[in-house]
Amino acid sequence: MKGLNFYVQKPIEPSAPNRMDIACFVGLVDFRDGKLPPEIHKWLFQQGWLDSLDGFTATYHRESAKTLLDVPVPVESWESFQDLFAWDERQLTASGIKGATYLGAAVRSFFAQGGRKCYVVRVGSPVTLNATTIERDQLIAKIIPGFPGVVNASKTDRTSWRGIGHLFGLSDVSYLSMPDLPDLVHSDQSRIATEIPHLPELPEQFVECSEPVAPEPPDNLVATIPAPRTNEAGYTKWRNAIFRVVEFIAQHRREVQLVAGIPLPDSSTHAVNSLLEYMHLKQWLKGSVETETNSSISSTFVQLCYPWLKTAGSRYLPELLEVPEGALAGLLARNALKQGAYRSVTNLLQTDVTDIFPMLRQDQMYAATNIALSDASPDAGLIDRVSLFGFTPDGIKLLSDVTTSNVTNHRPASINRIIALVVRAARRAGEEYVFENNGESLWADIRQRLNELLLTLYNLGALRGKQPEDAFFVRCDRSTMTQNDIDSGRVIAEMHIEPAASIESIDIYLAMNQGGQVTLTALGIGDAVA
Repeated sequence: MKGLNFYVQKPIEPSAPNRMDIACFVGLVDFRDGKLPPEIHKWLFQQGWLDSLDGFTATYHRESAKTLLDVPVPVESWESFQDLFAWDERQLTASGIKGATYLGAAVRSFFAQGGRKCYVVRVGSPVTLNATTIERDQLIAKIIPGFPGVVNASKTDRTSWRGIGHLFGLSDVSYLSMPDLPDLVHSDQSRIATEIPHLPELPEQFVECSEPVAPEPPDNLVATIPAPRTNEAGYTKWRNAIFRVVEFIAQHRREVQLVAGIPLPDSSTHAVNSLLEYMHLKQWLKGSVETETNSSISSTFVQLCYPWLKTAGSRYLPELLEVPEGALAGLLARNALKQGAYRSVTNLLQTDVTDIFPMLRQDQMYAATNIALSDASPDAGLIDRVSLFGFTPDGIKLLSDVTTSNVTNHRPASINRIIALVVRAARRAGEEYVFENNGESLWADIRQRLNELLLTLYNLGALRGKQPEDAFFVRCDRSTMTQNDIDSGRVIAEMHIEPAASIESIDIYLAMNQGGQVTLTALGIGDAVA
């Protein structure tokens, strides 16, 4: 016996209520065979997903939870993720070539860029590169339950929580990532034969003996396989998937930001030459999700990112490329922890990303296009609509931190993060005050709660003004509600804030009903000053 090794599993603690750094990754990866760590098992029991080790029955027990299938799993380090999931054992081809999963690469990049905590929802096992369209569509429906229709998860029915539906139970999540989606919509033509080539045998011959040398390392066959590329049909499917997710977020989880990498185009699409023109041709950026049907993905809840990245973790991915959303989510998390979610991420340095693909020209990034419709921000370049990675004198950095919103003053992603923080605080207040009488005392408590939050933001520099009263005000009294609202148990609070950004002002109207549910009833944004 060589000795004893003691491993201490860190207890899973509840998240701080105002954290804005936690991401949720939903996708495909295999469970690494072994016994669940006791703390993970205990957490799943506390959440009602898995019977306890002591034999107590969980309310919503799922047998699949024993292999961490379709249940949320809290992960606080890359090492913990590796212990739980076989992220590097994806069967890429029928001949036995193995590589990494896109989910695993995204989670690795999240922690490499400074993320501290995420949730992983494993919805199934990854398929081979040449899987049929039907197989891949079935996996998309596991990530987005109900796809291609509306998300069919219900807040009041936990048995329906699958895939992204688990966001109902993860109140501390700020960012959602589905890193397998681009691979699931790839065009069949983008794949080449992935079988191991058999070289012809050479005739035997005598050679001079030489000193023995170490054998050469095996070739990285995965690197020779092209990364997934998407044709027009695949882009349409991807856009529809993004639309359904944003539709779900806008209705049920407004404090969550979707971070999504744009699929690489194949040679048959105009996106190869101009991604911005292609997005306008397909009307992705027209109007908003709320006004367009299944076409627009223009929304303050969407943060698209591009191009794809080469990192230390993409070595065993096809063409050595990974979807950029894991790295962006990690930068957003580090930004929230280091300098505040209300600040832009573009000033953060990083060392994990070593290259990008494709390399975009200056005109592809900055030039506007004359084919954009009037309600699709025709003066905006790609860098104004997509969060782009690119080269700078300080190395590869994030060049823009933007949403796809057509409201120019609401396009900076930092503005949406401020609003998300306020909505989250209001939602918690709604849950705490649900049984209180609707009257002056309750309204005073709500005003105090929201004023304290906004004062904290002001002191941190998120709001501008010589005095706090110049930076914000909160109203929650008879002037914000009708008598019918009061009689119906409906509380409406009005907030006016002055963000420390290129915006004059934002007016937020929050409503709380008798069930404690908080909704954003209206949002007014003033003119830009820069």
